[in-house]
Amino acid sequence: MGGKIFKPCFWDTTRPIEEKLNFENPLVEIGFGKGDFALWLAQRFFDQPVLAVDKWHPGVKALIHKCLGKGYKNLFVFNLDAHLFVDYLLKTNSVRAFFFNYPDPFFKKRDIRRRLLKTSFLRKLALKLQEGGKVYIRTDIEDYYLYILEQLQPLKKIFEIRKGFDLDLPTTKYEQKALREGRKPLKLLLIKLKTPEGVTDKEVEPLRTVRVERYSPSQLEVGKEFKDAKRGYFFKVENFYRGEKIDLVEIYVGEEGFYQQVFVGIFKTKSGEVILKPKSFAVGVKSLSWAVEELSKLVGG
Repeated sequence: MGGKIFKPCFWDTTRPIEEKLNFENPLVEIGFGKGDFALWLAQRFFDQPVLAVDKWHPGVKALIHKCLGKGYKNLFVFNLDAHLFVDYLLKTNSVRAFFFNYPDPFFKKRDIRRRLLKTSFLRKLALKLQEGGKVYIRTDIEDYYLYILEQLQPLKKIFEIRKGFDLDLPTTKYEQKALREGRKPLKLLLIKLKTPEGVTDKEVEPLRTVRVERYSPSQLEVGKEFKDAKRGYFFKVENFYRGEKIDLVEIYVGEEGFYQQVFVGIFKTKSGEVILKPKSFAVGVKSLSWAVEELSKLVGG
């Protein structure tokens, strides 16, 4: 179950991910907030791996703290973008169920495109689900509920769509707040009927290590942004940290609507070569390899 890289409740931040996760029949919650529902899943399904995914740092820290306190051995927490996680890290036809509890509805008209549960993403979920696998969705926003139903129209041969659950799921704190304010939960259960055609699985790749003959950190400019418009890649230099043996460049790097936060180490070998290498929890994708190459040009010039 990925034990060589991950430990229950948290990840080994010294090792990037360069292959798909090796979990059997996982349950996946995407957007776990403060993590109480993920803890319930881990307790209710104690014999199965539960993967909790969120890019909100405070929530990640809160869930790790709670998980360690309770001693669960089947809960794994990921501080990653949902698209990145689903696209690259989950195996095809492997997931038993996905859970979405009150995802951000992005009310403003200009932000609707940021809604997660759209046709393209739902198609990716179907690719990763086992035959008969399920997607549980709860929202208290009727507009978002109707939007999801609209997005499911092209997928009627992929999913059976039900307006109720086959599991008695606990109420979340957000749901309790919604009920107090007069908003009722709206539910959708999607059951996979077949694997969608025309959806390409994305492979994780080894992360790029770049060697440069000389090193000039004065060229690094915090806040500077780089783009590859043709491929849709981008990265931003967020911070730069000097150390005794290794310097670290904190970057935000992404592609196709997602990003990840990565620390790239810069250090000198015994032979005098300077090496740039991702040093933190990161996923091996082409945009990250590109970003390391661009960094090497910046500091090695």
